[in-house]
Amino acid sequence: MRFAVVVLLVLLICGAAEASDGSGTVSIYEIPSSHPSHSRYWTASNTALVVADALAKSGDMFFTMRNAGRPDFQEYDPVARPFVTHGPVIAGASQGLMFAGEVFASYEFHKHGHRRMAKIVLLFGIGGNSAGIATSRR
Repeated sequence: MRFAVVVLLVLLICGAAEASDGSGTVSIYEIPSSHPSHSRYWTASNTALVVADALAKSGDMFFTMRNAGRPDFQEYDPVARPFVTHGPVIAGASQGLMFAGEVFASYEFHKHGHRRMAKIVLLFGIGGNSAGIATSRR
């Protein structure tokens, strides 16, 4: 039941973040200008996506570490696989670095005028870790 509530909350946060870009208008295509405007990165939508990404990564790491002691455990994520087998400290540090990298990439896209790509980077992180939660719960 808790898992369903967490998934529902993540989907609601992501939907609310995608519906509004902070300027009040929603456009399908954004063409960055040669001189991108210096809008704030930490809008409500970006903050919600970063928080949802952090929650998804934390949930995925929790369930992965819970299952790591089982004899039939197998990590399906090829990026996380070498770190998960070396214990929770190294696995947690690698997830933290991955999270920092996603937020940095999102910020850089935003800074250079690619607002939708900035959100897509975070949405991919949320989706990948949500899939990890789903497979680890089984």
